[in-house]
Amino acid sequence: MVPPIPWRERSFRFDLHIGVFPAVWSRLAGMPARAAELVTGQPEAALTARPGGKWSSLDHLGHLSELAALDEIRLEEFLAGVSPLSAADPENRATWAAAYDQLAADEVIAPLLAGRRRLVERLAPLTAADLARTSVHPRLRQPMRLLDWAWFVAEHDDHHLAHAALLLGFADAGATPRA
Repeated sequence: MVPPIPWRERSFRFDLHIGVFPAVWSRLAGMPARAAELVTGQPEAALTARPGGKWSSLDHLGHLSELAALDEIRLEEFLAGVSPLSAADPENRATWAAAYDQLAADEVIAPLLAGRRRLVERLAPLTAADLARTSVHPRLRQPMRLLDWAWFVAEHDDHHLAHAALLLGFADAGATPRA
């Protein structure tokens, strides 16, 4: 498997057609189920292993859960016309401090599901005009529409799900998570 590019080295083009939003919304809504399927039946040692002192699979999923509060803030900022958007913690201190290796997988997945449910419920009724609202992303320093931000969140989800899957050996063994 090709190793994933580090998140901070990715570049993005924000030129999606507004009609892509239902697919983006579906990706966002489905992420917790994909995360849960990924960890189901995995031994605790595999879920909590931190090879090279980096994040474990549960750390990656817990990180996504932690971002629910920032996602809600950023959504409010888009709708209120605030720019730039609130910044994330570039050091990810909360993830390191959370001790996800001391939690059961369902204790990591449950808040992930709850946070994402709140976000997708808020996104579902948005209009094309809402999705076209713009703000500047603080790290990327480029304007994005609310639609682009939702896609960016989905890409970030998949980045961390891919890391968790690699750590669990799915890609290296040629296997895929159970569907």
